[in-house]
Amino acid sequence: MNTVVEEVRKNLAEKIGADTVADEKTLKDLNLDSLDVVEMCLDLEDKYGIQFATEELAEFVTVGDLLGKIASKIAAK
Repeated sequence: MNTVVEEVRKNLAEKIGADTVADEKTLKDLNLDSLDVVEMCLDLEDKYGIQFATEELAEFVTVGDLLGKIASKIAAK
């Protein structure tokens, strides 16, 4: 599970052109809008067989929020 979270973190960093992203960074600080987050979550759903409810997508404020939700969904699989 941790390897998946680290893979997502790495992909997110690559998407924004950074070496890494800290959990406390807000998605807005990383210049990710709601459409970026939705597209990323759709990719994650396809890749890892998890599902995000629409309400969940609106709850993601920080990188940590997103990675924590991904980790819990994969653990529950």
